[in-house]
Amino acid sequence: MHFGTETGKIQAMKASTSLLARQPVGLSLRAPHLADLFALAPALGFVEVRASDIGALDGVPLASLKDLAARWPLAVQASEIGLSGEIGLVERPLEELERAGGLHLRRLSLPLTPERDPGALAAVVEVIQSHVGQPVLLELGQHADALADTLKLADLARQTRSRLTLEPDRLLAQAVNRVRHSPSAPSSERLRWQRATALVLDTVWSLPPSLVGQIRVGGFRETELPRPPSPAQGADRSQRVSPSGWALLRQTLEHLGPVPTALAWDSDLPGLAVLLDEVRLASELMAEVGADGEEALELDD
Repeated sequence: MHFGTETGKIQAMKASTSLLARQPVGLSLRAPHLADLFALAPALGFVEVRASDIGALDGVPLASLKDLAARWPLAVQASEIGLSGEIGLVERPLEELERAGGLHLRRLSLPLTPERDPGALAAVVEVIQSHVGQPVLLELGQHADALADTLKLADLARQTRSRLTLEPDRLLAQAVNRVRHSPSAPSSERLRWQRATALVLDTVWSLPPSLVGQIRVGGFRETELPRPPSPAQGADRSQRVSPSGWALLRQTLEHLGPVPTALAWDSDLPGLAVLLDEVRLASELMAEVGADGEEALELDD
């Protein structure tokens, strides 16, 4: 088998389907990979799509999404909405879900940025949960401060009986950025990463396992980040997951247990075989920490 060729990579992915089928590890799908995904039909724990793509998926018709849902459990990441207490602001994700009529969603993850009025935020989440008839997942919006806002979002999840989509890579990218530009930053890059990882684990270990319903993770550029650091500086998800990223995911899973995990790649997309290899590595990691895939998938119901 020549793994260096695209055909060889696909053959290698097919050889790993037995492992993939046993673990709750899925793929955060991007439209350029859709045709290859249908052709290969790997045994994934689930497929995640962005709700802003529903009905179009960068030009792909709704029929293809129904085909996706028929082959794999389907998770949806809704459009981000800047919740400021106005119930009307939930209309966009609800309209997106209406366009997906008839699709059975395994999970719905709602990006938002915690703001001043927790009661108003809770009301909006309750409206959406009432509409979809199941608890939703809450995740941080694009401009949220991940290190500062994750625990705020956890409080909102407790209040609304929802759960979180946790993004350890995003927490790590922001923590590294913060440590590197701290006046007390260690001179050693290794010590900076250790301190950044400790910051992230302080947050992860503060979360009860029952409160996290999904993990989304990818690789990011680990070179020096721009100055001054942005509070919302996060992972660009343009790389394979690094050894530091896998180590953090291992520690996260050891604390949380068999949480369904989506591998994401948002920019500079490689071939699908590369992403499926990342899924394979995550599946192996989950098996090593003793996560039972069948049990984990039942957490969604």
